[in-house]
Amino acid sequence: MKKFRTLSALLLVSFVVLLAFTPAFAGDRTLRLSTLAPLTTVDPHSTVNIQDKMVLLQIFEPLFRQNEATGEYEPRVAESYSVGEDGLSYTFVLRKGVKFHNGEEVKASDVVFSFKRAATNPKVRSYLAAMADVSASDDYTVVVKLKQPNAAFINNQTNIMIISRKEVEEQGSEFGTKITLSGTGPYYFTQLKHDVEWTCEAFPDYYRGAAPIKKIYYVPIIEASAGLIAFESGELDWYIAPIANWSALTSNPAFKTQLVPANHISFVAINYLRPPLDDDNIRLAIAYAIDKEAMNIACYDGHAVEADFMIQPQNTGAPTKGVVYNYDPEKAKEYVAKSAYPKGTHLGAINCSAGGYFEKMAQVLQSNLADIGLTCDINRLDSGTNLEMSRSQRFDMLCTGFSPNGDYESARLYSYTKSVGSFYVKYEGDKFDYKTMDELWDAGIATSDVAERQKIYSKLSDWIANTATMLPVFHKVQPYVWNPALKIPVNYPNYPQVYEWSWAE
Repeated sequence: MKKFRTLSALLLVSFVVLLAFTPAFAGDRTLRLSTLAPLTTVDPHSTVNIQDKMVLLQIFEPLFRQNEATGEYEPRVAESYSVGEDGLSYTFVLRKGVKFHNGEEVKASDVVFSFKRAATNPKVRSYLAAMADVSASDDYTVVVKLKQPNAAFINNQTNIMIISRKEVEEQGSEFGTKITLSGTGPYYFTQLKHDVEWTCEAFPDYYRGAAPIKKIYYVPIIEASAGLIAFESGELDWYIAPIANWSALTSNPAFKTQLVPANHISFVAINYLRPPLDDDNIRLAIAYAIDKEAMNIACYDGHAVEADFMIQPQNTGAPTKGVVYNYDPEKAKEYVAKSAYPKGTHLGAINCSAGGYFEKMAQVLQSNLADIGLTCDINRLDSGTNLEMSRSQRFDMLCTGFSPNGDYESARLYSYTKSVGSFYVKYEGDKFDYKTMDELWDAGIATSDVAERQKIYSKLSDWIANTATMLPVFHKVQPYVWNPALKIPVNYPNYPQVYEWSWAE
């Protein structure tokens, strides 16, 4: 899949010019938004990148969407579903009259195509790991057969966007790299200048009614400070602000502000396949060297929630006790002394996306490690390159994060050995008993008993923690700021729903 890339410097120099010379849309006021990185693709089956999804979730929809604020599953392309008595079949009844942006009605054959296609893509296929088959009973009925009961299947299907088979086949290998009319969402792309700018318009035949805001203009702005300047000067209407500026923003009556806890985990990943990180004592030293409080202050001015586990308690099945590493530099030094490098060593580099809070995490981590006699560099990368290197395990250490979607099962994507192309740490090999990990993942979705699932996932959490390869740091918050002329009923923890927004009269 072709990726959209550009140099950070070019974006920083050009974004004000791009905003200033945005095409003058007639009629309704254009909503101006930004992302922290260029789009890597417009194929919803080929990305789990947060910045991509913030845009693509305005364009594409699943059968059922999970409301981030309430946790409820809301019908979208489908109007209802039922589960067979054996728990091995899910029958979805589609809404009649739902149209793709190309004007054609969504049929069950498109849903079957979407599920089968997604099941072959390494970026999202783990969400369908339990699926044995999918078929259409008629034009508006889809039946999904599972290999075994899967308590998280409805949660997982929220990540599978329904797309037009006709549109995909007509575009062929170019699908994902150019404007597509294959979605069913409230907006569709009208301009896509690769990683420079893109525009969307409200789909007039959207089955829930056309969106109140008719036009959206996006531009990627990598540097948070540059984005803040754009917002404060009126060139952006909504922004996820740098937390360092939060006090000044909240005290300014010209802006609306809200601090929203995000269902997200920021963590440090360690590639144990690379010496000296293959030394168990070195990884344990790193685990105890991480000052979560210092990272929280550096990244979120102390507003984030320091994390003991990779998944927050509100997610179904999330553990509440188990193996936890807390800041203890003296214990960290003891592990260095017990390692094959008792006088310290160079660990390689910490990879991070440049310009955001992950870079600040990396800076604190570098300082923490220096305190216990371990040195390292920081490798600042553009978001697309960082993601590609992360998913192919081309890193020593990594400051990164992901957003669970309400169920512990959603974290399978990041460690399960069959999730090739989406996990960060490659556990398959001789170092760890990875089969036990995979078996725990499979056991966790084989029962619908929530208490039993929590027991299984607690064991799984401990298994991963004991490898000292994925180390939770904090659950971030979203510091939202927006133009008072915008009416926003709910700011969601991760992904905005522009369909619900409107301009004040």
